Amino acid sequence: MSESDIFDFTRKQIFWMIIGVVAIIVLLSLVFMLRSYQKELVEVPDELQAELIILRFVNNPDCFAYQDANNGRAFPGVIDVSKFTQERLDKCYATEKEKGFKDLNFGLDLEGYTPALDGKQKILMTNNYFNVVDFTVYKNVLVRSGDLMQPTRLVIYVQVTT
Repeated sequence: MSESDIFDFTRKQIFWMIIGVVAIIVLLSLVFMLRSYQKELVEVPDELQAELIILRFVNNPDCFAYQDANNGRAFPGVIDVSKFTQERLDKCYATEKEKGFKDLNFGLDLEGYTPALDGKQKILMTNNYFNVVDFTVYKNVLVRSGDLMQPTRLVIYVQVTT
């Protein structure tokens, strides 16, 4: 083997090492770009997530929706005022005690019907709601109190994180 063959061999080794490092950097960059793009594609906005949970409050008879005692039919968008209690909210939607502050939490105010405690109007709150309002959702609903149905508005204060 001549001296020029050794020099060519060494030069080719250095060339392929540099190409290998550049190829690895390009490949890793591409992987990170694709991961961040995928994360952006599947991200659900907080407003949509809150709307879907709020539907439970006004449409589910296990929450606040009125349910006919005779035939068991639930009336979506009609709130039974006798069900609008803190105990019912706790059964309907509860977050984990330790990590629930990371979930969506809600404060609910049924205009004109919110229960008064100690002479003060109190809103119903989920277990990890800390009066931090990130945004507010308004739902027009009917309230059934006995045989009367009256239109009002359910104000939902949404806390995304603390």
